[in-house]
Order: sequence, then C-alpha cells, then structure tokens
Amino acid sequence: MSAGKTDSLASVSRDLTVLAPKFRDAVEKAIADCQKSGLDAYVYEAYRSPELQALYYSRGRTVVPPLQTVTNARSNLYSWHGYGLAVDVISWSHGWDRPESWFRSVAAVFRTHGCKWGGDWKMKDLPHMQWGACKPSPSDRARELIRTEGVEFVWRAVGAI
Repeated sequence: MSAGKTDSLASVSRDLTVLAPKFRDAVEKAIADCQKSGLDAYVYEAYRSPELQALYYSRGRTVVPPLQTVTNARSNLYSWHGYGLAVDVISWSHGWDRPESWFRSVAAVFRTHGCKWGGDWKMKDLPHMQWGACKPSPSDRARELIRTEGVEFVWRAVGAI
C-alpha cells in the first residue's frame, strides 16, 4: 500500500532495526515461527513517520469521494508504530487479501512471543501486532516521555529494552 507520495519520509518502513530491542526479537521469532507453520507472513510496516501517519489519517477524511479511513491516530505519537512498538503483518503471496482466520492464526503465533493483536479491538486492525505491555493506544505519559526524554525511555517504561 502506498500513502500516495514518493517522499522517503512518507514511505513505508520495513526496517526492524528501529523497533524496541525486545519487541524486535519477538517479531523476528514470531515471523520465523509463522514461516515454519506454513503462514507466509512478513512485516509490511514497522516504524511509521509523522509524515506517513498524517497521510494515513487524511485518507477517508479529505478525499472526495471518501475512501475508507486507515487510522484514527491523528499523529504518529497516537500510534505505537511511531514508537517502534508495533508492526503490520501481511501475507507474502496475498497481501492484505487473507481471511480473518489467517490473521487470527498469525496473531496466535505472535501472542506466544508476548505480543497483542489489533484484531481483538472494537475497531479491528487485523494486520496490527504490538508489544504486549502496551495499551491499545499510547497514553499522554508516553507522548510526554517521547517528546521530553526520547523513545528509549518509553521502551524502558514498557519493558521493551
């Protein structure tokens, strides 16, 4: 999926090295376990820049006719993607075109590595996996910490470092 812009700041990042260390380890192990069990899962998106988050947020709100919205997070500080604590996982062979049962199977693998699944939420986000100690959305305290102390302080606060 493209955000509709070629600027590198608004590009999808699959770079796992920008994730919190313990979360990165969990993601790498979960993806390997998915592969072993025949689920062709891969990380489509890891860290999300402020520019890309803004493009995602505007989709469905500023386009006529409206498209389906992508996110309710108005900035990347309202999404764990902006903290290196969330990834979106899809199929190599089918992209997003997989039944919920496929995502549920992937989520079961990720849970064994301490992650939570966005498919459990009221507004389902089937590809979304995040560090298990994180609430569904970052708190005011997390946003304050990342602004004043840096992302490593957030990682420490949620036990991901």
